[in-house]
Amino acid sequence: MRRQFLKKAHEALANPTLQKALDQNAERRGRGRERAFSTLPNPEHTRQEAAQIRRQTIDNLEKVLAQFIKNAQENGIRVHGPLSAHAAALTAAEIAKEHNARLIVKSKSMVSEEIEVNQKLEAAGMRVVETDLGEFIVQLRGEAPGHIITPAIHLLREDVAKTFTSELNVPHSTDVAEMTETARRVMRKDFLTAEVGITGVNFGVAETGTVCIVTNEGNGRMVSTLPPVHIALMGLERLVPSLENLAVLLQVLSRAATGQNLTSYVSLIQRPRAGDEPDGAEERHLILVDNGRLAMHRSQLQEALLCLRCGACLNACPIFREIGGHAYGSVYPGPIGSLISPGLFGIEQYGHLSKASTLCGACTEVCPAGIDFTKLLLRTRGEYIKSAPQPAWLRAGMPLFTWMMASPGRYRRVQSVAAFFLRFFPNRDGWLYRLPPPLSGWTRSRDFPPLAAEPFHARFHRLKPAGNGPTKDGEKLQETKTQEVEPLQDDLIVRFQEEVERVDGEFVHCSSEELPHKVAEFLVSIETDQILGWGEQSQELITIMDRIREAGIQILEAEIPRSEDSDTRYETLAGLDQAPVGLTTCLAGLADTGTVILPSGAGLSSLTSLLPRTHMVLLRAKDIYPSFDHWIRAGGREAIVSSSQLTLITGPSRTADVEMILTIGVHGPERLVVFTID
Repeated sequence: MRRQFLKKAHEALANPTLQKALDQNAERRGRGRERAFSTLPNPEHTRQEAAQIRRQTIDNLEKVLAQFIKNAQENGIRVHGPLSAHAAALTAAEIAKEHNARLIVKSKSMVSEEIEVNQKLEAAGMRVVETDLGEFIVQLRGEAPGHIITPAIHLLREDVAKTFTSELNVPHSTDVAEMTETARRVMRKDFLTAEVGITGVNFGVAETGTVCIVTNEGNGRMVSTLPPVHIALMGLERLVPSLENLAVLLQVLSRAATGQNLTSYVSLIQRPRAGDEPDGAEERHLILVDNGRLAMHRSQLQEALLCLRCGACLNACPIFREIGGHAYGSVYPGPIGSLISPGLFGIEQYGHLSKASTLCGACTEVCPAGIDFTKLLLRTRGEYIKSAPQPAWLRAGMPLFTWMMASPGRYRRVQSVAAFFLRFFPNRDGWLYRLPPPLSGWTRSRDFPPLAAEPFHARFHRLKPAGNGPTKDGEKLQETKTQEVEPLQDDLIVRFQEEVERVDGEFVHCSSEELPHKVAEFLVSIETDQILGWGEQSQELITIMDRIREAGIQILEAEIPRSEDSDTRYETLAGLDQAPVGLTTCLAGLADTGTVILPSGAGLSSLTSLLPRTHMVLLRAKDIYPSFDHWIRAGGREAIVSSSQLTLITGPSRTADVEMILTIGVHGPERLVVFTID
């Protein structure tokens, strides 16, 4: 495996297309992450709080897991496991077989790659369609994802254009928006006809049994809402104790992963579709995947289970940024893959990945979960050395190195001698570019810094102290948490508008009296003749609907026929999919992210905010809250628990899977218009 890694790494370094793609990803992800974290009042405090939540969860993993399973089952979700990789994939296949599934739509899930669920389903005669744009592209090419967050990171738009032309039989085009539209069109019928949808799980909330799925393109909502059966695959460590804890982790996950304050869609799923609800999966299955996690929890690599799968460590790592994900030979690449892969799949097979690191600490610096990568990588190296045969020179050299380092006097003498002789080796701009074996292994691919003629310890006494001097004995520097001040409602409206427009949404501010006219005027301006309605019959909505009918616009009732009425199911969905606009109300708006919160229930269809190209949403100004956490504490908990699923929507659907070029509108709406009512 080590030789194979080195071979793939050298091939990656010699691939100009890959180098260009990796550079674009690293630069844009890095800038986005910094900007997003800068919007927090106290970024470092939030990161520390998130890390503490994760540590407490992993420290009490079995207790939190038992609570989550109990509450999820009480909600009506069928829980399977924890299971091995083989058993988990087999369980997914058996569930699909029970429902005579021929077509399965799937949103992006690293754990599904880990357990090879696609292969198991395809072996059973089912067709599996990856619906995330990046995953869809690499599936067409027969490749594995190249990144945890950006599966097609290794491809340029020309590569994607050639793939679409050859595999989808469409005209050649390198226009990213056009290619995205092609993917939407090709996958649309699959969404509407699939018998089973499979998703991953970002978080399982123990206190409520809630399944949280975080996506941007809208495919996650499609997969978990349209098919009658939903299967969620979840690594058993992806837990959070409470909804308040979830609010904190959502703040850091989106910022670290994609540079967003919050992703476009956060789905909080409680239970299957109830009898009076217009849509949603009629069965929800949760497959908990162990596959070595409980054993890892008892090992010295336990801390790696803190990972949120944000991919920030990959974007920061100087090794990953040069060789990409495929060289690692594992589902999980980069610094986190160098820990997770040996921890889950065996030190003998993947221990060598721990050496694919400079130990520079960039991964630790950006990790929102506070994982000490350097410490864990060194631990993994230590275990790998014990299990793998080492070269004779290394076996002899390490005791000698230990003997030298054990004595300050010996260390200084060796350093002095080495500095003298290194002066005679070839150098370029002060850097040594050729050393004799075995040190030639270093200079074969990078330069070596010469040792200083005068060591630091010899110069230390001449250095002047900087800053304000040392602190008093026993004094500890305490980070001050910013005192929260409740903002005025007018300030919340202004902040909400700024955030809505920053995420490419549209904001309309009006009075209750103006609202019916404003809504009708907007619909006339886009020349629509039908919309998907929303079943909430408030007097305000009744007045608006009457005004819409007066304008000659048809209002369609958005409801999916039950699975036993399969003959009309597709025809109904295909008809609803033609409506260009959906109109809903919402429970609340979040000023810090420009988010609107939609519930489910009798007459409250998710299709209205999911299928049309344009989503219009009505929000009362008094229902704008500073943040998700504020809303939860003000009564949001009850709304989450009482809904089969509740959705946080932040701007229109989006993707940046091709060359990191932002494209608005994928599987969900391409326009979000928020009418905020005084």
